[in-house]
Amino acid sequence: MIDPVDENSKIEPAYLPWHRPLLNQLLSLKQQQRLPHAILIDASSEIGGAEFIWHLAMLLLCDDATDAVPCGECHSCHLMLANTYPDFKYVRLLYDDKKKKINKNIKIEQIRKLIYEANLTTSYNKLNIFAIHPADKMNIESANSLLKTLEEPGAQVLILLMTSRKGKLPVTVRSRCQIWPLDHPQNEEAQYWLLGQGMDTEDIDQYLEYAGGDPQLALKLKSEDYAGVVNQFKQQFTQYLKNEIDVSILASKLVSNGAPLVRRLIKMAIDAYCYQLCGLNAKKNTQADLQKEAAQSAIALSGQVNQQLMVEENNLNFQLQLEDVLISLKQIVKRSKH
Repeated sequence: MIDPVDENSKIEPAYLPWHRPLLNQLLSLKQQQRLPHAILIDASSEIGGAEFIWHLAMLLLCDDATDAVPCGECHSCHLMLANTYPDFKYVRLLYDDKKKKINKNIKIEQIRKLIYEANLTTSYNKLNIFAIHPADKMNIESANSLLKTLEEPGAQVLILLMTSRKGKLPVTVRSRCQIWPLDHPQNEEAQYWLLGQGMDTEDIDQYLEYAGGDPQLALKLKSEDYAGVVNQFKQQFTQYLKNEIDVSILASKLVSNGAPLVRRLIKMAIDAYCYQLCGLNAKKNTQADLQKEAAQSAIALSGQVNQQLMVEENNLNFQLQLEDVLISLKQIVKRSKH
C-alpha cells in the first residue's frame, strides 16, 4: 500500500503481535553481528509497511532492545521517534506539488541520493540503514542503479527493501537480498486481534475472507463498509446481466467507490466465476464444453484485470477500462449459459 504522505510527514514506529518472531530473529542476528547487508521483507499485507520498517530500524539501532521492543529511552530511540536519526534514510513515493498527487514510481534521483549517502561516514558508530518501500515501485532504471550497492555496500550499511508484490521486483534485485517473509497470522490470532480492535464477532469471519486472511486489511475494509459495497455491486451487476442498466451506468456507479475498492470488487467477481465454472461437473457434453471455455476466458481475464485497471485514478480512462472489463465479464457469463 502506498503511504499518502509527503517527505516531511512523521512516521510512528509500530508492529503487530505476529511480527514479533521476525523482529526477534533479526535482532538476534544483529547481536551476533551476523546481519546480512540487504534484506527484502516479503510482506503479505499491503497495510502499515512504513510503520513496521521504522520499528525494525529503531529496534536494530537501539542500545537496549529486548523481545522485539526497543527501549524507547536511549539516544537512538529518541532520535528515531522524532524521525531525526541521521543514519536512517527512508525512501518512498513522494508527493508531487506540481501535479498534486503521489508519484507513480520511486525516482532514480532518490536512489542515487541513497547510493551517495551509503558511502558517507556515519554520525554514530552503528548501522547505517537505508529503507525502500514499496520497493516494487522502483522502475527498471532505479532498480538497476541500486544493484552494485546491494552487492557491495559500505561498512555497517544495511539496506531494507519492503514490498507486498515481491514478484514485481527484478530478479537481479531479489537475488542480492536475503528474503524474509512477513506472513499473516493464524486465523485464531487474527480473530483475537480484530476483537481487540472492536470488530463485532459476527463480522470477523466475513471480513477476514474478504481480506484473504489479512486482519489489517479486514479492519480497513470494515471501516469502508465493504460488505455493503459488495451487496450493492451484486445487485447492480445482476441488473447489468439482465440488460436493465447500461455498462456506462454500472461503471459510473462503481467508480464512485474509488479505484482501490473497484479493483478488489472486480477481481472478487471474476475469481468467483472462475471458481464456479471450474468446479462444475465435467461430463462430456456441449454445456460442459461451453463452461470450460468460459472458465478459461475468466481465468485469462483475471490475469489481465489488475494491469488493465491500474490506470490513473480519478481519470476518465479508468472508467473506460472498467467498462471494457465489465463487457468482457458479461460475455463470459452469457457464453457459459448458452
